[in-house]
Amino acid sequence: MKKISVITGVRNEEETVAEVYKEIKRVFAGLEKKYDYEHIFMDNCSTDATVSILKEIAQKDKKVKILVFSKNFGVLRGLMTGYKYAAGAAVICYEANLKDPADLITTFIKHWEDGYSAVYGVRNKSREIFLMAFVRRIFYRLINSLSEDKPPLNSGGFRLVDRKIVDELVKIEDYRPYIRGLMASVGFNQIGVEYIRGTRPKGKSKSTFAFLIDFAINGIVSSSIAPVRLCTLTGIGLSVLSFLMGFIYLILKLSIYKTQISVAAGFIILMLLFLGIQLFFIGMVGEYVVAIHSQVRKKPYIIIKEKVNFDS
Repeated sequence: MKKISVITGVRNEEETVAEVYKEIKRVFAGLEKKYDYEHIFMDNCSTDATVSILKEIAQKDKKVKILVFSKNFGVLRGLMTGYKYAAGAAVICYEANLKDPADLITTFIKHWEDGYSAVYGVRNKSREIFLMAFVRRIFYRLINSLSEDKPPLNSGGFRLVDRKIVDELVKIEDYRPYIRGLMASVGFNQIGVEYIRGTRPKGKSKSTFAFLIDFAINGIVSSSIAPVRLCTLTGIGLSVLSFLMGFIYLILKLSIYKTQISVAAGFIILMLLFLGIQLFFIGMVGEYVVAIHSQVRKKPYIIIKEKVNFDS
């Protein structure tokens, strides 16, 4: 039988982690004649009972495996570590918030068997708060327009990936990985499956506003050099504009010598405008410098404090 790996990142998910386990177990109970599976939980240093609950489950069910990290290394690095430890012919990423329908996994597997190397969920409809769903759609379109590799619109982390893609992904040493962008960059034949995303039934979202901002900036920086190119083009444009304004002012002074032309207010406004633009673009370039800094320092990618149900 083919083996399929399911990976789930968790942090303080004591209210949902048992339900996630049951959902995956239920889905694969209907597929047990054709597929074996393992369910890997990557814990980002939970401070509640998440790990204790998982250990109780893993003691009874050897298909459940646990990676406990020494600290919170972030969602994306945690997921990449899950891909590295997954042993299946295909790997399914399923989030611990239970917003995605587990039954869709059967459809993912069917498309995989039909020859697709990656099958991803497309959130064309969502029961999330309208503002959050709207912002997500705008962000997805922005990333798609800026990136050379064009990540699919409205796709999140819920996906199935073939072993050959996983093997390529784990070769990438990216300390701030944007997985949607990496999936698009590796190529192969991929297909999307539309579904309606639900709301979190229990627990609280770990996606704070600061996390979402950092995630968005990292996604743009990882996927495109367009912001830096925009800095260059804007600098050239402002230089040309400044030269033209100076030339026009000189012509006016020479041709209308006796007329007083007050330029103080306009000069101050332009100075403030240019200063604001400069600071914005310096910050944008700084984001790329930070990304380079993260790569060259070669800090520990992930430190695993404990493994459960993994072979030695």
